[in-house]
Amino acid sequence: MTTSTDVIVIGLGPGGEDAAGRLAEAGLEVVGVDDRLVGGECPYWGCVPSKMMIRAA
Repeated sequence: MTTSTDVIVIGLGPGGEDAAGRLAEAGLEVVGVDDRLVGGECPYWGCVPSKMMIRAA
């Protein structure tokens, strides 16, 4: 099987995730590759969960 894509984004931290999204919105076929969490650690353990808990308090 042969598969083609326009762009491969290596690293899906905040910058890579943003770049992949913008490229996809521009109509390109995008593949993202990362060995860690998409968007970096902040959405999972860093910034976002703590802000949600502070707002709920």
